[in-house]
Amino acid sequence: MIPGAVYRASFVKPLNYILAGVIGASIATLAAYRVASLRTAPVVVAPAAARHRTAPAPSPVEFAKLTREKADLDVQLAEARAKLAEHDATLAQTKQSLEELRRPMMTDMLSSALRAELKSGEVVVTGGYRLPNGKRLYAFAQPVIQQVDGAEVVKIESRFLSVTDEAGTSVGLDTIATNVANTLQHGEVWVADEQTSVLAKLNASAGTDLLTSPSITVRPGSSGAIELGDLRFKVTPIIADDHTNMDFEVRMEQPQVPAALPATPAPVPSPVETKAGAVP
Repeated sequence: MIPGAVYRASFVKPLNYILAGVIGASIATLAAYRVASLRTAPVVVAPAAARHRTAPAPSPVEFAKLTREKADLDVQLAEARAKLAEHDATLAQTKQSLEELRRPMMTDMLSSALRAELKSGEVVVTGGYRLPNGKRLYAFAQPVIQQVDGAEVVKIESRFLSVTDEAGTSVGLDTIATNVANTLQHGEVWVADEQTSVLAKLNASAGTDLLTSPSITVRPGSSGAIELGDLRFKVTPIIADDHTNMDFEVRMEQPQVPAALPATPAPVPSPVETKAGAVP
């Protein structure tokens, strides 16, 4: 074996070791740099438009269909609100009517009520209860449908008469006379000529007092009241579709004033008292 060759082989081996170490250190340095770059690199977030797909706009046909459906729902909602308002109004009116019916049971009063169907111009007669002075009170109400400023209204002419039993019997009012303080569905419906004839006879009678004859105008479906001192007369007309007939309700109320008691005679003094306590 040649000595020089051995020397070269032993020289090359350390050189390979050195070269491998340099290459390994370079690779390690490059790897560390890559890791550091990944740690410090900013995170890039895709925009929302890129992450979520946008829904396609409806076609003209679909848009028109949705528009019609919305319009139908708006109409249904408006109808439901109108029905609810009507229901609330009916409920409020029913509660008020119940309170009026219960009022005579809760307070000491005189009352008479009647609800009847009649034609425009006919007359409702109610009352007939006895007053503290011994006479009976009758109420006459004549509703007439009129046009005012293009709208229908009901004008009610009323008359309140205090009548003796004899005068009432002479004109047929005894059929309404009652000894009950509070009555429901109590009264009659007369034609206009019948009222004219009866009032003429009563005015000529000595036992009749015409208390008053006011009038009131109300809208159909609404209520109006005539108040005369402690007397309250409520009317509610509802016009039928034929604009001639109506459902007419009247209610008359007043506190029940007890009749005056007869005066108690003064006690007669005894003889002892007449002599200032002296004993005879």
